[in-house]
Amino acid sequence: MTNDEVAKLVELVAERMLERRTWLPVPTRPEPPGDPTPGALPAWSGAAQRLVDVAPVRRQTGVPRHRPEYPAMVAAARQAAAARGPSPLPSGTKAGADRAATKQTRRTVGIGVSNRHLHVAPRDFEILFGKGKTPSVKRNISQPGQYAAAEAVSVAGPKGRIEGVRVVGPARGATQLELSPSDCQVLGVAAPVTLSGKLERSAGGVTLEGPAGKVQLALGVIVAQRHLHVAPADGKTLGVADGDKVAIECGPAGRRVTLHDVLVRLGPSHATELHLDLDEANAAGVKTGDTAVIVAASHPSAAGRRRPLLTERDVALLAARGETVSPHGPHLLTPAARDRAKALGVWRDGA
Repeated sequence: MTNDEVAKLVELVAERMLERRTWLPVPTRPEPPGDPTPGALPAWSGAAQRLVDVAPVRRQTGVPRHRPEYPAMVAAARQAAAARGPSPLPSGTKAGADRAATKQTRRTVGIGVSNRHLHVAPRDFEILFGKGKTPSVKRNISQPGQYAAAEAVSVAGPKGRIEGVRVVGPARGATQLELSPSDCQVLGVAAPVTLSGKLERSAGGVTLEGPAGKVQLALGVIVAQRHLHVAPADGKTLGVADGDKVAIECGPAGRRVTLHDVLVRLGPSHATELHLDLDEANAAGVKTGDTAVIVAASHPSAAGRRRPLLTERDVALLAARGETVSPHGPHLLTPAARDRAKALGVWRDGA
């Protein structure tokens, strides 16, 4: 071709392109036929194809299918999410009722916030309040047989003092002052975190001042370790035994925390309640009367046992019974089971 012929061909092609003509027709997807099942997948979707169409199975007349058709399951799940139908879970409850039942039946406990207080031995009480005096009941508290007394003392430490520390009765064998870490900073004492009654490593160096006298403590000042009181009747329901350690989730949105190494104290003298000091409660944004959820438990007697493996079906059954699962619970989970637990709202991460 000559140069003139090439130039004319280019002009011709440019003219055709400027006319915005389509050389080939644009492919269009045909409209799918109407489906009487609301929320069902379209007929042209591969996921909508029935398994029996691919691999027919001979079935006796009257024998129910192992599971409903996939489009029906999709429609049921969508209707349940919109609160317009039953849940496709084995429980068959209404939308939202599965989660509501979970909140009611899962391992929920009440919270009791312990402010600074004093347990006093009979001899020290007489020094502080007068000979022959005993604590008088102001109001009963949650634990059976215990009460907040009408009497209170002042506590003086190396750096400061705290007024109005309430006495908790009845009298004990040894005087014990329970403080929060913030209280210890005010007084200038380094009290250890330990269980109530375990005073071997407790601190001293404070003076109790009452209306009748003073008592200097060489031992007995502690920061109470967070613990869970459990009544014997609730031990089986909560799945815990005396001496277990549990992880507990508590607090409102934005302040929610998971507390680890919460010691279980189970016995006839206990009422089921989580005890936190004032600093812990303020950090989590909770108060007395709020609720918390046990999300994991370690059983010393069960050390070395094999953890059973949970599948998607197992997780669905646990959710239907109102139970939760976590990565540190007594079970191992397949990746699909973990995803199912998150989808059903029963996954408790960080436990």
